[in-house]
Amino acid sequence: MATESAIVSLVGGATSGLICTVLFQPLDFIKTQLQANKSSPRGHGLFSSKAQLYKGLVQRSWWIGLRPSLAKTIPGVACYFVTLSQIKEMFGADVGPSSAVMIGATSRTITVIFVQPLTLIKTRYESGKFGYKSIHGAVRAIVAQEKLQGLYRGLGATIARDAPFSGIYLAVYTHLKKNAFSGSDSVVSTTISGLAAGSLSSLITHPADVIKTRVQLQNNLTQRVGLNKIIPALYKEAGISGFYSGFAPRLARRTLVSATAWLVYEEVKKRSYLFNTNHY
Repeated sequence: MATESAIVSLVGGATSGLICTVLFQPLDFIKTQLQANKSSPRGHGLFSSKAQLYKGLVQRSWWIGLRPSLAKTIPGVACYFVTLSQIKEMFGADVGPSSAVMIGATSRTITVIFVQPLTLIKTRYESGKFGYKSIHGAVRAIVAQEKLQGLYRGLGATIARDAPFSGIYLAVYTHLKKNAFSGSDSVVSTTISGLAAGSLSSLITHPADVIKTRVQLQNNLTQRVGLNKIIPALYKEAGISGFYSGFAPRLARRTLVSATAWLVYEEVKKRSYLFNTNHY
């Protein structure tokens, strides 16, 4: 049963990762561009004014970073759902809110550690500041300038963003499906629960996303600063709103991605008999 569950989760996760990345990459690109432009002094970023920023967003391909996004998201989502399914089996069928938070956060933390180098490359690709031509070239450049640990730049900030997001998401998602939809696995119940859970999780964790982006856009060629300087700098630049830069596209993307990923995953689970090794 555990092997069958892992296979179903692997297929469902990989499929949902592929679909979500291709559909929603433009929203992630726009979010990174907004955050990256604010992370540079005037005249040293990609755009020197908001007008140029918006003009540049329209003129540039919104699928920049698709390759590293696919390389990161497909195995990442697959890893998340496999880990999630295996941990949930330890708790049995009835998972309460507190257990759901722990399960979601633990599964996401393991996934983040697994795909962090690709998360870093994806963020830098989308920023347009580093001129990477390929994933392999990006890895070589990062290791040459920042050594192996450079591939894990922003790991703590990424975990601080993704672990709470997944914990809150899973708790809200399972609670809504159980109580608002009487445990139904219909497309409607899955979609509505996913959209609601994604919206709340995005709102709570977005400041960590802004901090993560700023940390990952640093390298040996620029002045590095720690969180003790990044956080006050964000507040000084724009007050509380500085921690919600790029919130609208991330809200749209994360909400739609999470709802779509879970919808695809649930639909694959319904057809789990296709992966039953005893089926034939």
